[in-house]
Amino acid sequence: MGFIFRAYHAMARQRPMSTKTGLPTAAIFVFVNMINKLREDFGPRYIAAIWEGGPTLRAEQAKGIKSIRKYDAKTQSFQEREYLGYKAHRAEMPEDLRQQVPYIRRALEAARIPMLNSEGFEADDVIGTLARQAAEQEHQVYIVSSDKDMMQLVGEHVCVLNPSKENLICDSAKVEEIIGVPPGKVIDVMALRGDSIDNVPGAPGIGDKGSVELIQRFGSVEEAIAHAEEVQRKTYRESLQANADVILKSKELVTIDTHVPVEIDLEIMRAQEPDYEATRELYSELEFTTLLKGLIREVDTSTADYREGAAVEEVLSYLQGAEEFALAILAGDSARAAASDSEEVEDDADAMPLLAAAERAMAKQVQPEQASFTLAVSRGEDSAVTIRLDGESAKALQPLLEDERIGKLAADAKSAMRMLEEFGIELRGVRDEVSLYSYLLNPTYSSHSLSEAAMRRFNLKLSGRAAEAADVTGRLARAFRDESSAMREVYQTIDLPLVPILARMESAGVAIDLNELSRISEFLERESSGIAERVYTIAGERFNINSPKKLGEVLFGKLGLPKPMKYGKGRVVSTAADVLEELAEAHEIARLVLEYRQLMKLKGTYVDALPLLVDAKTGRVHTTFNQAVAATGRLSSTNPNLQNIPIKTELGREIRAAFVPRAGNVLMSAD
Repeated sequence: MGFIFRAYHAMARQRPMSTKTGLPTAAIFVFVNMINKLREDFGPRYIAAIWEGGPTLRAEQAKGIKSIRKYDAKTQSFQEREYLGYKAHRAEMPEDLRQQVPYIRRALEAARIPMLNSEGFEADDVIGTLARQAAEQEHQVYIVSSDKDMMQLVGEHVCVLNPSKENLICDSAKVEEIIGVPPGKVIDVMALRGDSIDNVPGAPGIGDKGSVELIQRFGSVEEAIAHAEEVQRKTYRESLQANADVILKSKELVTIDTHVPVEIDLEIMRAQEPDYEATRELYSELEFTTLLKGLIREVDTSTADYREGAAVEEVLSYLQGAEEFALAILAGDSARAAASDSEEVEDDADAMPLLAAAERAMAKQVQPEQASFTLAVSRGEDSAVTIRLDGESAKALQPLLEDERIGKLAADAKSAMRMLEEFGIELRGVRDEVSLYSYLLNPTYSSHSLSEAAMRRFNLKLSGRAAEAADVTGRLARAFRDESSAMREVYQTIDLPLVPILARMESAGVAIDLNELSRISEFLERESSGIAERVYTIAGERFNINSPKKLGEVLFGKLGLPKPMKYGKGRVVSTAADVLEELAEAHEIARLVLEYRQLMKLKGTYVDALPLLVDAKTGRVHTTFNQAVAATGRLSSTNPNLQNIPIKTELGREIRAAFVPRAGNVLMSAD
C-alpha cells in the first residue's frame, strides 16, 4: 500500500489519466512503472508483494492507551488529551484510488508476483517474518520500502531498498548514518518519536533530535525512563516521567513482529516472466499505449507471400478479378526509415512548434533517391505485391486505381490521394479507411496511424515494409469494418466523403496576405517586448524569460515565490503553465510571464514560422512537390533534394525549404 499511495500522489499535480469509459488510471500506471523499473534495475531471483491482512492486533494493543499528556508550549506544561486509537487520523482511501486497487492486483497477477498476507497482521509483520526466515537460510534480502520503521529489520543478510531515494540501499552502517543509531536501536528511537500517520503517540515534546540523543545516551527507552531524573532538558525529562506507560506502549506498536504465522515458500516467490497475454489484455483495457509498445512483437512474415519489386504485368495479374484490395504507398527506398520517421513526427506533432518541426525535418538530410514511391497492394491476409512507381508504371496502373467499382482499403486515404496526384492519378473507390475507423471506435487516442492501430488491435510492431503495410491495412480495415457497424452511417455519409475534399483543399493551398502577417508580427513583437520589460523591472534584472531554469531561479530563488512540488526536465523546479497559473493569482510577475509566453507562441508558431511556401506573385501557399517546383522555378523532380533551399518572400525574409517525401509536403522555417 505504501507503493500504491506513492503512485497515487505522484500524479496528483499532473494531467489526470483515465480511460475513455472514465476509469481513473494514473495510480495504476505509475505503480506498474515502479514495479517494472524495480525488476529491470535489480533482476531479483525471488519477489513478493505483501498486503495487509485485515484488522490487526495493533489496534487491540493500542486500546490500552486511554490518554496522553501533550506538551503545551504556551503554558509550559503537559495537558491531558484523549487518545483516539491506532491509525485514528487516517483518512478514508480516496474513491478514485479505491477504483484502481483491483487493477493493481491484476497487474501483479499478470506480472506473476505473488501477493501474500497473514490474517490479523500488518504487512510490516509479514515482511519482517519472511525476511527473518530467508536470512536464516542465508539469502540476501532486500525490503523495498521508504518506511524508516523497516530499518529495525536490517542485519547481516537484510537491507532496506528505498526506490524513492534513487534506489538507496541501507545496510547497518547506512542506517546508523541516517537515523543516528544502529538497527537494533531503531525501535527505541521510533518509540520516542511516535508516528503521526499511524497515531502512535510516542513521547510528546521529544522530537527527532531528542529521541536520538536519549537513545545514544541510555541505550533504550526503558533505561531513558528509569534515568529520567538525569536528563537536563526539562521538556525531555518531564515527558519521560509523565508518559512512561504511553512510551512503552508506543514501543510495542512500532515493533515489527518477525514471528507471525506465515512460512516462506521460495518456489512461490521465484521470479518469473510476466504473463504476456494477461499483461497485454490489461494494458489494452487501461489504454496504456506506451506500456503496450514494450510488449509488441514484429509481424511474422516468414510464411507470408510478399513479392517485392514486381513488374506491372505481375501486379495486374495478382489483382485480376479482385472486388477489393488494400494499398499502401511509401516514399523512399528505405521503408523502415520512413516508418520510424513517421512515428517520431506523430509523437511530437502536438507539442512541437511548427518551426521546430521544420528544423527537425531539415536535419534528417533527405537524400534525392528517397523521393521515389513504392506502391504495395494486398488482396488477402499474408499476401502482397509491391511495385516501384514511376511515370510508366503509374500510367499502366491508373485505370485500376481510378476504377470506382473496385474497392480500395487504405490506412490514410488522403495521403495516398496526395501522393498519387503527383502521377496524375485520382484515387477512387476508397471504401475502408483505417484511420477514420480507428477514430470512430477510439476517439480518445491521440494517434490513429497504421503503426499505432496495428499495435493496439493486434499488438504488432510494423517493420516498415510496404508489402507488410498493405497486408496489415487490409487486416485492420476488415476488422474495423465489422466493429464499426453501429456508426456506419456517420462513416459513410460524413467522414469518408470528406477525405477527397480535404485532399483537394490541401493541394489547392490557401492564400496568405504577407503584409498582414508582417503587421501582426510587428504588433506581437511590440506587445511581448513591453511585457518583458515589466518582468525585468519586477525581477530587478534582465534574463532569458524563455529559459525554464533561469526563470525558476528568478521566481523561486531571488523573489522567493512559493515553490511547487512539481519538477520539470533536468530536475529543476517546474515553471509550467499550471504552476504559473496558481502563482498568478497572487504574484504579478507570474501573470506577466504567462502573457509573454502566449504572445511569443502566437508570434513564433502561428505568424513567423508557419510552414509556408508562398508563390511571390499570387501569395498562395503550395504544399505538394510539383507545386513547390513550379513556385520556385529552381527545383526539379529529377533532383528533389530541397535541403536548405533559400526562397525570398515579399516580406524580404529568407525562407528555407525542406521537402519531406514521406508526406509529400514541404516544410518551411523562417531563417
